[in-house]
Amino acid sequence: MAESDRTIKQLKTAIDTDLSTFVQKYIVELKATTPVATGRARNGWVNSYKKGKVGSSGTYPIAVNNVRYSGILDDGWSQQAPRGIVQPALQKTRKR
Repeated sequence: MAESDRTIKQLKTAIDTDLSTFVQKYIVELKATTPVATGRARNGWVNSYKKGKVGSSGTYPIAVNNVRYSGILDDGWSQQAPRGIVQPALQKTRKR
């Protein structure tokens, strides 16, 4: 294996590790930002990041919430989170 190939592999591994850590922190912020009535929407957040995707083409989600009404909550429907969920959680995670 050429030195450049080894370096690229090391960089991809480092980016993968950093992104995985970021996603874990992002999920924490998503849950903290999600309004709570029953807890279903808050508990619906799932880490969907798959390691090894760095450098591959396409778009891959890093977090999903399959609770049916999570979209309207993210649109600011709840007085508990009038600015939504995803963008505020992303901003908080990026500031860390």
